[in-house]
Amino acid sequence: MQTVTQNPRINVLINLSSRLLCEGLQGIMEQDSATYMTLVAHKLDQFPGFAPDKILVDAATLDQTCQSQWNDAKIILIDTGLSEDEVIRLLFRYRLDGVISTSTGTELFRKALKAIRDGQVWIDNGKIRSLLRNPPPLTNAPDRESFSRREREIVLLVAEGWTNREIAAKLSISEQTVKSHVSRIFTKANVTSRAQLAPLALKFKMGSSPPHRS
Repeated sequence: MQTVTQNPRINVLINLSSRLLCEGLQGIMEQDSATYMTLVAHKLDQFPGFAPDKILVDAATLDQTCQSQWNDAKIILIDTGLSEDEVIRLLFRYRLDGVISTSTGTELFRKALKAIRDGQVWIDNGKIRSLLRNPPPLTNAPDRESFSRREREIVLLVAEGWTNREIAAKLSISEQTVKSHVSRIFTKANVTSRAQLAPLALKFKMGSSPPHRS
């Protein structure tokens, strides 16, 4: 069996459900072999010492990857044609450092990897960019600090699709308390529906560092 020696390159594990796509992305990254050392997941057992700095996944492999032993690795979702709602759901549910579409050109793909390497969050999805840039009800919404920790927590759960009853059970509070929180959140955010909280939830999810938008 082969072992991986220490080197200054960034280790990238490509774990996609399509082997053809895995090999295509590996080919792109191997053109910059001075920066990246790539390995496809189905060959991982041949390199027992390999510890990825970044992991490229798709929706089908995301869950198993996030339960892996590489907690410090940056997780990058390769968008193979997901709907806007599905991308938003995955952004809320998992700790993602980037979303890159399969339609992204080679140069932009490399730019995205560099941005993520430098600590930025990259979202390469036109619909998400539009949602972030043009959230009509939230144009003049208060900033993050205007919401309490509990309110920010509830905003994220609402955006994931949780009901008031489910949120109450998760947070060990009454359903009426959740309703009161949601009512105050609607007032502060100047919205009238739970769906309209998605842009705000994305801002909370990204924290203090705004996502990089291509």
